[in-house]
Amino acid sequence: MLKISKICFIVSGFLLIADSTLMFLNKPNPLGLPLPCPITLSVLGIGLILFSLAKKQD
Repeated sequence: MLKISKICFIVSGFLLIADSTLMFLNKPNPLGLPLPCPITLSVLGIGLILFSLAKKQD
C-alpha cells in the first residue's frame, strides 16, 4: 500500500506541475476541466489516504 501511495504522489506531482504551468500561462485545461484539475486532486487525495493507512499499520 505504501508503494501505491508513493506512485500516486509522483503522478499527482507531475499533474500539479502541469496544472500550475497551464494556470501561469493562462491556458485552459486541454481536457476541458477546471484548473486545478479534479483528477489531480483525486489522485493526490488517494495517495494521502493510502499513505496514512500504510503508516498506521506499521
